[in-house]
Amino acid sequence: MSSSSEQPSKAQVFFQTGNDAAMKQNWDYAIEMYVRSCKLDPGNLLYRQTLRAAQKKKFQGDPAKVGRLVGMKNQPIRMRARMAKSKSKWTETLEICEEAFLNNPWDVDAAKEAAEASEQLGYLLLAQWYVESVQAQAKDVDFFIFAAGIHRANKSFPKAIQCWEKVKKLDPNNQIANREINALSAGETIHKSGIGDAIDERDAKPDPAAEMEELRIQRQTPEERYMIEIKEDPTKVYPYLQLSEIYKNRGKLKEASELLARGRKAVPGNTDLQHATAEVHIALFKSGIDQCNARLKDRPDDATAKSKLEEIQQKLNDYEIQEFKRRLTLEPSDMNLQFQLGLRLVNAKRYDEAIGAFQQVSQNSPPLKVQALHRLGLCFYDKGNHKLAERTLQEALKLADAKDIALTNALHYWLGRVSEAQGNTVEAEDHYNEVAANDYNYLDVAERLRNL
Repeated sequence: MSSSSEQPSKAQVFFQTGNDAAMKQNWDYAIEMYVRSCKLDPGNLLYRQTLRAAQKKKFQGDPAKVGRLVGMKNQPIRMRARMAKSKSKWTETLEICEEAFLNNPWDVDAAKEAAEASEQLGYLLLAQWYVESVQAQAKDVDFFIFAAGIHRANKSFPKAIQCWEKVKKLDPNNQIANREINALSAGETIHKSGIGDAIDERDAKPDPAAEMEELRIQRQTPEERYMIEIKEDPTKVYPYLQLSEIYKNRGKLKEASELLARGRKAVPGNTDLQHATAEVHIALFKSGIDQCNARLKDRPDDATAKSKLEEIQQKLNDYEIQEFKRRLTLEPSDMNLQFQLGLRLVNAKRYDEAIGAFQQVSQNSPPLKVQALHRLGLCFYDKGNHKLAERTLQEALKLADAKDIALTNALHYWLGRVSEAQGNTVEAEDHYNEVAANDYNYLDVAERLRNL
């Protein structure tokens, strides 16, 4: 077995072989060689950058050429990365994330996981590159808050400020963005001031005590740094958010909840802390559901587990209804929130409220219009208003993409059910036949056709 001291030279061989393949535009082989070089020398920024450039070449440098189903394909890969991360297997986390980049070099979630792993390994420049490599594709407030922390760790104050400016643009009600921007501006001023000369002078005359202190700070984990920041200024929101995210990713949901409770006590009414708290509470409910399902898998007849599962599911649904309503008071124009609220109201059989939610979505969100009409039609069906259900589902069918087989099957199936309920058996049979032509085993469509 080769010693670790041989690995960098082997990595260079793989890297050069990859370069030779890239010159011949043999991208698959080049990527394979670059991946090997990164495994042997995980902190090498040049290797990562060259690998990503080769991967992007396969898509002609255009994120739009990534397949629509790649997100689903990468989801289990990202789950494996989070599992490795929860066990502090940082190098393994990087390797797993690279599997996701093979499918989509612009995968924002994978880049965030890889950046955190890089930070934990002490590869701060690599962590910064990871977030910058996907920043143009990122649309999520949490990503830019995370990226700002990475830039700050690298003393890239202007880049961190840009991230917080993006947070303000995405979330105008964010209460901590201006505070962070001011703090970063002050940090940049200090960094550019004469203090730098003092540091140079200190370097010329080594101070053992100062060097030991600097070494101690460098060895601090992100968790330790955030805890120190909280202790120094309990009203600073950012460390609570970042540390709770670390806890959550590692499955330490109780610790995350307790930490955020401290934050809410120190900074009452902060919407970012409220949002993070809700995410942790939802994760706690889902963890309980997973435990019940695991028990029922081993003991399908366990009445206690079944009862507990139903209880937790109902509590989760009730909690999410309240949470989406809270968020909508802050962002009333967010139709995705309105749609998600409607789904939870349906689960609670609060059909009148759900109808109101779906009608707002169908009138104000072209991208969600068909889905909202579909759900609206089902609400009318559940209320026994078959005429309105038929009218709404027909409208959804006219607007639906014919290539979206899953949606058109659902619409034809429920139009068949509506027709049956109204005694229109010929129309019902026509709709069921449309479904059967695509998927004969769809729900109970075969049985319904036989009965007709």
